[in-house]
Parts: sequence; C-alpha cells; structure tokens
Amino acid sequence: MEPMESGLRYRIRRAARQIGEQHRQIREIEKLLGTAIADRVVEDARNAFGRYRGAVVAHFALEEEVFFPALHGLHPERGGELEFLTRQHAGFLAELRSLESLLGEEPIESFARGFGDLASSLVAHETKEEHLVSSLAVTRQSEDGSAS
Repeated sequence: MEPMESGLRYRIRRAARQIGEQHRQIREIEKLLGTAIADRVVEDARNAFGRYRGAVVAHFALEEEVFFPALHGLHPERGGELEFLTRQHAGFLAELRSLESLLGEEPIESFARGFGDLASSLVAHETKEEHLVSSLAVTRQSEDGSAS
C-alpha cells in the first residue's frame, strides 16, 4: 500500500468514527426537539432546532471536507455518487433555513410536519451514504483478497 493510500484510509477511518458520534448526537438532539414539539413549547423547540441545525451543518462539513474527498481519492470512479450526496446536503441546508422561519409561527404543527419530513429524508440520505461506504469496503476487500 502506498503512503498516500494509507493516509487516505486513515482519514476515512478517523472521519467514520467522528461521523458515527455525530449521528448519535444528532439523534439525541432530535429527541429533545421532538419532546419540545410534543409539549408545544416553542422556545424549547427553537433552542433544540438551533442545536440540531448546528450539528447537521458540522456533520455535512466533515463529510464534504474530509470524508468524501478521501473516499474520492481512493475511488475516483465513485465521484458521481459523492457529488450527488454533496448536492443533497445543499438541499437539506436550504430546508433547514426554511424550517427555521416556521418556528416563529403558530401553530407548531406546521414546523413539526416539515421537520418530520426533513428528518425522514436525512435518514434515507444516511442510508445511501452507509451503502456507498460499505460497498467500497467490500470492493477493497475483494481487491486485496483480505478483510482489512
């Protein structure tokens, strides 16, 4: 294995651990937001949504600045898929901005519906990412003839 490839693999492993932790944190904040929505406490929902949005923005930044470029370095043939995921990030960020404006309005149900749709879309997006990463791991194992 060449030093460049070894460095990219290190970045991917490190970023994958960070991404897993970020997913956990995002889910925790999502639960807090769900509780605030259920209790109809707009100020708590606003605070939890601000934390949620910040966590998602940080998550996307890690993927776009570290994880995806390292994956692209090892698997340039998958660049189209990585670009698609990056474009989805931009759409999600736009949706987050739109949702923020709904938190100042009553009833909170409008925000709750929009947030529920966004959260479902993000889960589907994460599944696509995980499928891509696992398919690359299987590809690499078959190329190496190992289970690295």
